[in-house]
Amino acid sequence: MNGRSKSTRNWIIAGAIVVIAIIAVLGLFYPRPQVGQVAGTIGGVQKAERYRSEQVTDTDVILNHPEVQALLQNDQIQKLINTEEFQALSANKTYQALAADKTYQALAANKTYQALMADKTYQALMADKTYQALMADKTYQALAANKTYQALAADKTYQALMSSRQYMAALDSGAWQQAVASQAFTQALATGALNRQAVRRK
Repeated sequence: MNGRSKSTRNWIIAGAIVVIAIIAVLGLFYPRPQVGQVAGTIGGVQKAERYRSEQVTDTDVILNHPEVQALLQNDQIQKLINTEEFQALSANKTYQALAADKTYQALAANKTYQALMADKTYQALMADKTYQALMADKTYQALAANKTYQALAADKTYQALMSSRQYMAALDSGAWQQAVASQAFTQALATGALNRQAVRRK
């Protein structure tokens, strides 16, 4: 990935959430426009010209909303939305459906999530091919949707272990990967036997 593409990708990660989420909220809750009758003349000389009807689209209403207009005055937002990558993303039906999802909208407004999106380390992780492959993996997706795993991920004890020096060393050496690939080891984990073993060794 060249410097320009990586920079653009980081812009998308950090900024797309702002524009798309706001547009999604407005699209969901702003009243739908009605077909109006608009008076029109050609050159101002044909007085007998009838009024013609013209439909105002939802997109027109949304883009003319003061909040969206204020965002569009931001030079950084303008640069972002004019990139090919952003245009492709905003036209993606799957992403549009996600942007309209209430859970996603709540996440987009979450301060912790916004801080994560702006974090350079996280942006580098998002650009990593191995991480992208993991996110696309069906097994990982099933795990991420598992209620037990979600509860564990939110547990302070688990978070402390994941950030511990000993855990990082076990990962770096490949020892932990080898251990969790062992059925006998995972059974020991599931029964709490390893906890008793650790107590005996102290």
